[in-house]
Amino acid sequence: MVGKTNVATMLGDWQSDNPLFGHTGNPWDLSRTAGGSSGGAAAAVAAGMTPFEVGTDMQDSIRLPAAFCGVYGLKPTEHRVSLASAFPDPGDTPRSVRLMSCLGPLARNIEDLALIYQIIAGPDGADTDLAPVTIEPTPKLQLKTLRIAFAKFFAGFPVASEIGAAVEDLASKLASAGARVEEASLPKLDLSDDLAEGGKLIGMMLEAAQPESPERPTPLSRWFAALARRDRSILAWESFFESCDALLCPVAMTTAFAHCKPGSPLKVDGKDESYWMLPAHGAVFNYSGHPALAFPCGLDSSGLPIGLQLVGRQWSESRLLGIAAAIAPLTGGFRRPLGY
Repeated sequence: MVGKTNVATMLGDWQSDNPLFGHTGNPWDLSRTAGGSSGGAAAAVAAGMTPFEVGTDMQDSIRLPAAFCGVYGLKPTEHRVSLASAFPDPGDTPRSVRLMSCLGPLARNIEDLALIYQIIAGPDGADTDLAPVTIEPTPKLQLKTLRIAFAKFFAGFPVASEIGAAVEDLASKLASAGARVEEASLPKLDLSDDLAEGGKLIGMMLEAAQPESPERPTPLSRWFAALARRDRSILAWESFFESCDALLCPVAMTTAFAHCKPGSPLKVDGKDESYWMLPAHGAVFNYSGHPALAFPCGLDSSGLPIGLQLVGRQWSESRLLGIAAAIAPLTGGFRRPLGY
């Protein structure tokens, strides 16, 4: 590790901007954001400042900046990489961030991403939530053996047409290369409600982290009800992945946008869309806890990187890395920004 990189204040935004260090520019266009919360990490990797970084991902916060900066980023299965000391809880306050958030690597190629993942994954004697699941080596896979489902977008989630077209184009290339490819029949879930429920869980965890207990703390019954609601989504996605090796879909609703005030509407194909829907396609898998790998897939008409993601069943990181390596020749892999 070289040093610390810039993030959003309290990791709470999809732009890396704060009163101490200002905003992080995107190496592809300094007038645009590098994303967040791990925007400084993605920018450093893309610009060649560092060989790899480790970021946090509670709502697309590794994958979105990786997509914006044209690098690779992996959100592992929940409880695969230790969160010990990742979120400092002051004093004697109990550790609060125990769900939905993950640590994972960013790098310029799959080989480096796999190397860092294998180093940081697994029990460390400090985070008691970690499962003692074997960290498998990255397999070498042939495209003709793979079953890939794809979705240009999730119903109700806005996405730029160029990103949807990139999903469709890559799906076509995969089919031509011999993979078994089909348009995804997604689980019968209300994904918008999943996002809302995920926000509620985050709110409960942040509430528990307050130095002084709130006057009316969340009842334990409400916490258990929220976990039961989440269990249904986890199981629905696990059932979905019984019929495919990976889901190919967008990471975010747009490519890197100009620095702006958080909450400002974002233009998507000329139409104003809610800022808060920016990471929706990625945040779905924070709620479900499934591993997801962001990878570069060409440039849009403005010359900015397009990032897509591969999602797999729980504990399938090594296979996702193998799939991404097999796909890389069809995408062109990492491209260095002009001037770096």
